[in-house]
Amino acid sequence: MNAEECMDAGHTALAMGEMAEAAEHYRRATHLDPNLADAWQSLGMALVKLEKLDEAIAALQKLVQLKPRDQLAYSSLSLALGRAGKIKEAEEAAARAKVAGWGGDPTKL
Repeated sequence: MNAEECMDAGHTALAMGEMAEAAEHYRRATHLDPNLADAWQSLGMALVKLEKLDEAIAALQKLVQLKPRDQLAYSSLSLALGRAGKIKEAEEAAARAKVAGWGGDPTKL
């Protein structure tokens, strides 16, 4: 199974309400293709829903590394950080999301 097939399997599991299974498929996709940003995004959000917040934050930080100007990447990271009670870091990620949304360079903040 290649990374895209793992992503498809993850989306199917997600649609069936099988969040843990979806996360495993997304995790496998990240191992098969560590540069597949969509896999990191999907994995991070699945882990947020599973309340595995430290793992979610790590996945979403990898996403931000891959897509340093992406508004959704920073918004997702902000959500995970907020859920983990890391308010200052969540606010910083949210500010970077706004800058990215305006077409600026959030890495300059």
